[in-house]
Amino acid sequence: MINPMKDSSVAWIGEVPSDWEISKIKYTTKLNGRIGWQGLTSSEYKDEGPFLITGTDFKEGGINFDSAVHIEESRWAEAKQIQVKNGDLLITKDGTVGKVAIIDDLDDKASLNSGVLRIQTTDEVNRKFLYYVLLSEEFWIWFNYSNSGASTILHLYQNVFERFTYVIPPLQEQKEIANFLDVETEKLDDAKDLLEKQIERLKEYRKSLIWETVTKGLDKNVPMKDSGVDWIGEIPESWVIKPLKYIADISTGDGDTQDAVFDGDFPFFVRSQTVQTINSFSHDEEAIMTAGDGVGVGRVFHHFKGKFKAHQRVYILSNFKEINTSFLFNYFSSNLFNVVLTGDAKSTVDSVRLPMLKNFPVTIPSSVNEQSRIADFLNSKNKVIDKIISKIQSQIEIIDKQKKTLIYDYVTGKRRVI
Repeated sequence: MINPMKDSSVAWIGEVPSDWEISKIKYTTKLNGRIGWQGLTSSEYKDEGPFLITGTDFKEGGINFDSAVHIEESRWAEAKQIQVKNGDLLITKDGTVGKVAIIDDLDDKASLNSGVLRIQTTDEVNRKFLYYVLLSEEFWIWFNYSNSGASTILHLYQNVFERFTYVIPPLQEQKEIANFLDVETEKLDDAKDLLEKQIERLKEYRKSLIWETVTKGLDKNVPMKDSGVDWIGEIPESWVIKPLKYIADISTGDGDTQDAVFDGDFPFFVRSQTVQTINSFSHDEEAIMTAGDGVGVGRVFHHFKGKFKAHQRVYILSNFKEINTSFLFNYFSSNLFNVVLTGDAKSTVDSVRLPMLKNFPVTIPSSVNEQSRIADFLNSKNKVIDKIISKIQSQIEIIDKQKKTLIYDYVTGKRRVI
């Protein structure tokens, strides 16, 4: 028989089963983290020894020890409270806040950096149940409420986290909820994984289609010749190859990240290619842009005629000479990133240098009319692919919402497994 409900006295939780308890993290767990860095720096990282788990090692609810760094045995020994083991529950409190993991497959000693908390539960709390609580909106609504009015850089401070209030079923029901959610969320994750693989295949197809078209053309029966560039291969006999410096002016932006504002009048392109806004502008033209380094390196953005500004590490191509800009954009977006990162253009690091960009070889069809036909063909194909990807992404969003709702409903007693 299902027990009646009672008011939890927590606005975002609402009513809960009458036999469930309401408590705070500080009464049901023991929280431990590294106190500062205790002098530990990245220069001390080793290729072997005890693992040092950081927030970047969290992956799909576990820890990826293949990516984890190592530290000296003495460094592991000095902080006993964070000497973690299999089954330990962890949460990130800095960087990307709120990532949760349960350690599994640990075959050596391990410790934590200062951005990760170890959560040890009392005998009354099932660790996997708490894992799902921390994944749920029960935690995230509280976290966002607790940080309202805070700076844009968020932290999960331990003394604040201790006040997190959540509802706790009887221990046996916690175990049943955790087991049930293990099965049901895995089904949703599997469905999401299939959809994400479909998107990756579509993106690979798009990349292959663009590259084949901008280097081989639309007519597959025309005579071909060697381009003289290994990673380009053969091109139509009537086409030519020119260094980029002969078909566009190349400059760099003059903006700084600190120049960005929330409500500016003009677009501002930074290295990550995130469009921000700014109150001044340097350019009023059509342009193709790519970041010189950073997370946006090798990616390309096409800005149509209009006022804009760019970061000082963003390259700007403008004043194009006898080249269809849509064709050129497709050419770069299909291969510049790979060429830079694989070293085929003699770049030894993840960066685009000006001499390399000036001499970057571009395949050019014999007439602007042919370039336009290629660009129109690719733009049409891209619209179809984008539409399909958008539909798949909508399905992924629905699965994400279903998962959030499922976890929240069961960890707060809105739905029961008994």
